[in-house]
Amino acid sequence: MRNPPIDQEFAFDPQDPSKSKDFALMDRIRATRPVCRPADHLVLTTRWQDTRDGFRDIVRFSSVGDMRAPGVTVPIEESFLGELDAPLHPRIRRVLMRAFTLKGGLAAEEWTRACVRRRLDAYAHNGGGDLMQALAIPLPGSVSAHVLGIPDALHDQVMAWCDALLHSTWPSHGKTERGEGIAGAFPELAATLDELIADRAANEAAAPDDRPDDLIATMVHTRDEEGWQIGAHHIRTLIVNILAGSLSASYMLGNIAYRFVRDTAFQQVLRDQPDLIPAAVEESLRYEAPVAFLFRTARDDGEIGGCPVHKGEHLMLGIAAANRDPAQYPDAGTFRLDRDNTDSHLSFGFGAHLCVGNHLTRMIGRVVLEEMIALFPQGSLSFAPGFAWQCVAHPLEYGPETLDLKVKTIR
Repeated sequence: MRNPPIDQEFAFDPQDPSKSKDFALMDRIRATRPVCRPADHLVLTTRWQDTRDGFRDIVRFSSVGDMRAPGVTVPIEESFLGELDAPLHPRIRRVLMRAFTLKGGLAAEEWTRACVRRRLDAYAHNGGGDLMQALAIPLPGSVSAHVLGIPDALHDQVMAWCDALLHSTWPSHGKTERGEGIAGAFPELAATLDELIADRAANEAAAPDDRPDDLIATMVHTRDEEGWQIGAHHIRTLIVNILAGSLSASYMLGNIAYRFVRDTAFQQVLRDQPDLIPAAVEESLRYEAPVAFLFRTARDDGEIGGCPVHKGEHLMLGIAAANRDPAQYPDAGTFRLDRDNTDSHLSFGFGAHLCVGNHLTRMIGRVVLEEMIALFPQGSLSFAPGFAWQCVAHPLEYGPETLDLKVKTIR
């Protein structure tokens, strides 16, 4: 493989969160060399157009190995949806999209709202605490678990396992010190999910109306026109994928809740004009993208944004940088609720790999803001003494590690 020189002025390790999530650095790169080489065999995009083109071109740029360390391959059955290419990717996506629709997101709203109220009531009763652990971390996964058909009593435990999995060596290497694959590395999680899958499979002969109406059942029972269906091993991985992927929504909630407490003017606008809440969610997703970037691999020699990309090289699609491209968003470095194109952000990806959970994520963000406004009067939430915002220690995710607040009773 050719080895083009690194752009030394903008060289950085993509696994270094202090650089990969440095908005000022990305602004300088975009203004000077918007498509550049920050490391060996790595091409970075920082403009909206180039980044969208990278997502859209599934022929030239492969998703396989997106989340893995260089040289690491895992079996297909251990692969998340986002690291699969056609023809398997669209086959599985069609099955999942039976549940992850706008209608499906709205159908989960009543359950979500009750869950949010319960958690926020408990949070208020305790006088505050870490809102990330009390709400933001467990909630999105719990909503996804509800859609999947996982019993409510298992939600917190399953999400704790998924959180541990995401922060282990499994995403990068497909294994941990305990063993290989999800079953070897996290046997308790695998056993719990396998039992749920087996339960749905046991209802194979039952009439459709007598089967559980959830996403696990849909994955187990759906066959396409050729008789193909997702195997049980891969269903287990996809369940983990859906649950773990929801943690991006957790950091969206952390970002917007932090702004809600810190910026009293922003909070008051939403109280006075609740119809702007959906715009607040979209602008948070744009301005504080909870996933800073994703990777692709070039299938052949080509180029993007005028920069050559050679076969086998990695493409680092700078989502956070693209979302602050002034060519797409005037006054891009300012959080604004009056944009008419905020929903064009790339925080959910674009094209064939657009995040299947985008409707659920938007609904969750809206419901949380609505319930925070309803429960906490202006001035009742404040940062705990000594609290300082610190970004989560993960190269891809962007959001607060903790969100320590105090709840004050307003009379």
